[in-house]
Amino acid sequence: MLNPQELTADVKQMALALGADLVGIASPSRYDGAPPKVRPQAHLPEAKAVIVMAVHHLDASVDFGAEPNSNFPGGFQIGMIPKLDTIAYRLARYVEALGYATVPIACTTFWHHRQAEGVPFDHAASFSHINALSAAGLGEYGWHGMAMSPKYGPRQRIISVITAAPLIPDPLYTGEPLCDRCKLCETACWGENYRPDHLLEPKTISFTIEGKKFEYAHINRWRCFWGEQCHLDMKRLAEREELDEQAIYDALDEGVDRVVQANAGYMCSSFKYCMAKPVRVWDKTKAANPRRRKSAPTGDWPSLRQRILKLAANAGASRIAIRPLADFTSLKPNFYDGFRTEDFFRTFKWVIAISRERPVFLTDSKNPLTAKNMPISLIITGGMMIGACDIGRFLDDSGYEAMVPWGKCGFGPLAARLQNWPGHDRGGLYTECLVTDAPLQPFETAIDRPCDGLNTPAEIIARAEEDNGCFPFIIHQVGSIRLDDLPTADTACLKQVMPAAKSLLIVAAELPKRTLELACKQEAECGVSYLMTNYQALREAFWAAHDMASGLKKQGYEAEPLFEVETWSKPRPVPQVSALPDLRAQAPFAAAAGLGFIGKNGFLIHPQYGPRLRFAFVLTTAPVATAPTVTGACPDGCRLCADACPVNALDVNGAGSSTEPFPRHEVRCQWARVMGMTAGEGSAMAGWRLPDLPVPDTLDDASRQAALAQKDPIQVRCYQRPNMADTQVERCLQACPFAH
Repeated sequence: MLNPQELTADVKQMALALGADLVGIASPSRYDGAPPKVRPQAHLPEAKAVIVMAVHHLDASVDFGAEPNSNFPGGFQIGMIPKLDTIAYRLARYVEALGYATVPIACTTFWHHRQAEGVPFDHAASFSHINALSAAGLGEYGWHGMAMSPKYGPRQRIISVITAAPLIPDPLYTGEPLCDRCKLCETACWGENYRPDHLLEPKTISFTIEGKKFEYAHINRWRCFWGEQCHLDMKRLAEREELDEQAIYDALDEGVDRVVQANAGYMCSSFKYCMAKPVRVWDKTKAANPRRRKSAPTGDWPSLRQRILKLAANAGASRIAIRPLADFTSLKPNFYDGFRTEDFFRTFKWVIAISRERPVFLTDSKNPLTAKNMPISLIITGGMMIGACDIGRFLDDSGYEAMVPWGKCGFGPLAARLQNWPGHDRGGLYTECLVTDAPLQPFETAIDRPCDGLNTPAEIIARAEEDNGCFPFIIHQVGSIRLDDLPTADTACLKQVMPAAKSLLIVAAELPKRTLELACKQEAECGVSYLMTNYQALREAFWAAHDMASGLKKQGYEAEPLFEVETWSKPRPVPQVSALPDLRAQAPFAAAAGLGFIGKNGFLIHPQYGPRLRFAFVLTTAPVATAPTVTGACPDGCRLCADACPVNALDVNGAGSSTEPFPRHEVRCQWARVMGMTAGEGSAMAGWRLPDLPVPDTLDDASRQAALAQKDPIQVRCYQRPNMADTQVERCLQACPFAH
């Protein structure tokens, strides 16, 4: 057992190894004056520390962003959100493996846009990463209310992991003040949000931690919501003297434009024009905003190439190329009006392209599994964006400029075509690009994936299960089954994907135990961590399945990774990966592959992890033996899952035997799990207003859409997605005694 000093050093080192630029520790005592629902203990009652991590924005993405206005982010923060969620999930799994409960908090997306109980302002996160950065000694607040660090100024995104580990807190920041109240944020704001008559009362927000006072402007965050979430025309914001939720709807009703041009989004101009005083420099030949002072450029071509290759491989790339930016001038018309396109082509010299194959069947619109597996594209995309972000941050910290062009510029497809990479002309590749002024050279190579050098399918399965660095802290189980051992009805659609397929491998990643236990039951009444670990576990399982498929292909077999293996179930909409498969629909495949037995709730029950697994699959022509069956049963008379369901979707009287799952009323389950229409599974706890509608027994497409249209207007009208940021918790899974 490590002592607190050793444990703290070990955890910090792991955070840095996983890719954090900054890491610090805050103690829960530093939150004593905070509203109870947003304290660390509200998320994890036994909390002893908050691990705070950040990755920095690429400087060039800020310098070129928010032009012509904040509706146009350009290449801003591409790859940062999946990177942070991945760091937090993996670090949480690492700390939990050491014996300490952890709750990772999602990087973004989840807000109480209206005041939560006990929180005296709108638009509060369930846990503030900005506050956490200051509490962990990594920096302090700027006048704009954003976090600033001495190295990057405001240019970092932050994530937190709350843990019961007895970590030693870092001292608060005591260096030169980072914000000198230069007021550049005020003058840059398109909405004039800092005008005294636009600020809310009291005009500032202030609090104290261990004698250090933090204070910043009390901005009306509905004014920020105008552009950041609603994407309303920022040129029309300053004319709005009063702005609240109803005024947002009024603007929509009046027909204020929503900026939907290429790359429409949001980047705060106050953020763009802010830089911490100790590292603030000006060079108006390169940018109108203040820039960040960097270290002198370091690294020669061989050393830069070695590190770039390593970062690309870590992100899942299977090939990489470097070409002169001059080869991409044909893309200039793809940049939107108002972007400094010529400056862009003068500033950067090289394009780094990294790529990964997409499953071939995704290009077949007639295949019944294609539509259900389209989230695969987002998962692969997330990995390549992480790679581009990581390479860019490395070059930034080496003293160079780097930026990720946004998708509609067309760099990825053109790079793949110029390299003549297989599949580029058939939608069989996803390619992400980074531009830089670093001293590179033309270069191209394939990148071996971790399983590519193995000789047999059995070696690939063993390597994944060893957890020896091939898939660190991610994969927990791999199962296998011969397709001939599955019912014909279950293999029909799989055979359409791969007619010669012989086997199905099932890759499983775990949902952290304490996160599931506490979801929407803790003082914070928050399901954010549960949802984040669901979609991140799915990412991890798929990334591993993709690598396993690559290894099987190198052995001469056909192999494709899948996200879904059946067509009848309804997935649940979520951010980041777009959909979560129905665990109950996947359970028969997992059980047949030897990963556990099926419980009364219909979920797979693993001997060690209970129902806390998320799955991805590999369909292959490789001959793989069916794993031994795992026997087991729920406790006699147990009906906790059914009793916990807020819509009574499980029929306790319908099972034909003591080991048979309770029949599930599909419409009732979808009403809660898929559509987020019931308060009992978490949506109301995220602050969303739900319509008072009876739980239906039948649904068609028209009635489904009519019901969703009555959900919270912020979701429906502002986000334009009625399931946006629902934090549904499967109460049947949570109540299962095997989950704990």
